Amino acid sequence: MVERSGRRRIAHTLHKHRYNVAFIIVGAVLLSIILVQLCYPSDRALPFAMLRGEPAGGRTHTDITADVQRSFESATVTFATKKKSTKTMLSGLGASLNADKMVDELTDYPLWQRLIPFSILVKHPSVSRLDVYFDAKKLEAETNKIGKKLAVAPTNAGIEIKKGNLVITPASVGANVSAKAVNTSVANKQFGFSNTTIRVTSKEIEPKKTDDSIAPIARRAESIIAKKVTLKGEDGKTFTPSKKILATWLTFPVDKAGQYQLTIDESAVRDYVNQINEKIKVDPGVMTVNVVDGEEAGRSGGSVGREVNIEEAVTRLKTAVLSSEPMEILTLAMRDVPSVVVSNRRYTETQKGLQAYVNYVTSTQDVYISLTQLTGSKWHVEARANDSIPSGSTFKLYVAMILFDEMQKGHIKWGDAMLDTDVAGCFERMTVASTNPCAEAWIAQFGRQYMDDFLHSHGFSGGTTFVTNGTAVRTTANDLTNYMTRLYYGTLYGSEYRARLLDSLGRHPYRYGIPTGSSGTVHDKVGFLWDYVHDTAIVERPEGTYILTILTRGQSYGRIAQITRELESIMYP
Repeated sequence: MVERSGRRRIAHTLHKHRYNVAFIIVGAVLLSIILVQLCYPSDRALPFAMLRGEPAGGRTHTDITADVQRSFESATVTFATKKKSTKTMLSGLGASLNADKMVDELTDYPLWQRLIPFSILVKHPSVSRLDVYFDAKKLEAETNKIGKKLAVAPTNAGIEIKKGNLVITPASVGANVSAKAVNTSVANKQFGFSNTTIRVTSKEIEPKKTDDSIAPIARRAESIIAKKVTLKGEDGKTFTPSKKILATWLTFPVDKAGQYQLTIDESAVRDYVNQINEKIKVDPGVMTVNVVDGEEAGRSGGSVGREVNIEEAVTRLKTAVLSSEPMEILTLAMRDVPSVVVSNRRYTETQKGLQAYVNYVTSTQDVYISLTQLTGSKWHVEARANDSIPSGSTFKLYVAMILFDEMQKGHIKWGDAMLDTDVAGCFERMTVASTNPCAEAWIAQFGRQYMDDFLHSHGFSGGTTFVTNGTAVRTTANDLTNYMTRLYYGTLYGSEYRARLLDSLGRHPYRYGIPTGSSGTVHDKVGFLWDYVHDTAIVERPEGTYILTILTRGQSYGRIAQITRELESIMYP
């Protein structure tokens, strides 16, 4: 009995030991999992995160920010009613991207969740929509335009001529779209990464004119169609419009009293006269005008031609068609045509040539240019460079300048807490990822009037201002060139801050403008807001260094790159 009792004690001890070992193993595994979760980087998307329906696990804050920014820049919105649709850029509606909030949805992993074993496996954050907010004034202006584009006027009953036959056209209902309806539809919509379709309610508009008796007008139209009109050229050739052609000249507008009128479509008559002119005209010769640096340098070639006096012929033909005479013969008046002038533009590798090119570009497109050559010939050219326009993200350069001043005074340190990161992290987001929340927080901290006073006291013009009554910050091409010149020479702030900003300006992901167009080493800051696209840069080449600012509206970074290439071809042939 004692032996059996001993064996039972030993078995119980072994069982208890195995239980303790299993408990320790399970505890160790759970502790390891928690440690892995605690060590997972806070600036990377969680392993099972999805962006646009695609895996995004492990991607960095900066990488995701640049990705969603590119999608935002190309995102479109289609507004549609039952009768009509129109497409526009999402950014053109006054939208700005809340990139940090989108990234936070993919990276958010608070401490209390990290302490829960296996929680990293059950978190599946997903971002399938763009997080945007709107400038109220810009949105109101754009939705008013869209409402007008979507409106469809009602069609009154009328008559028309098809293939020589009189046809009664039925009335149709129109549609009215209010700007408020469009604005409301935007406010209640989530926006995708490519195109978002928004259905807009419209109000039907009944036509004012229903089908009426048009017999008198119809009889007169038939008499015109049966008329014979002959046109004779100075070379003796004759032209007689057929009944089908005469019919196409007739229109039937409704006057203020609601009565149908028979009139002549002047554009149709002009088209017919133009066709005759093509058969009997004598083309003038081509004169080439050579333009060097914007000034005429000589002409060659050219000869006088002959053509029908179109307007006189149209006036006489309209009168003949509407007359009661069954037959009319008209002689076409001719006139001399001067030589065709073709400009051959060329620019010399001189200050004058460079300025002539800049003048031409800014006078033919909505472009603003300021260029200063720091070495070599030290050229300086500008055009529209003092015009104050929305700055886009280039305003962040001015925020950095004031931030550095505060740091030099000891008021702010790199390690100070800032939003969900620190000052260093915020500076990285503002200058590399080029997101807005950190910059906006500093603007609120410094105060817009203080920032204006500071900048103006440091040599920047009144065209650069943060005090804009709620609209976008404004700047000028010359002010940005002034900033980048002083940044290059190190006269804005200490060398530590200069080096840090230059590092950011040399490794951000938005390199499609001046960096693409130049063959040199480029440190630049881009700006993108609504339909404004900007770039300002320090460009270092073996031949020397220059500062270039190109601000545009309705253009692209590709156009900025092209302008940069053409400028360099003049400065460094």
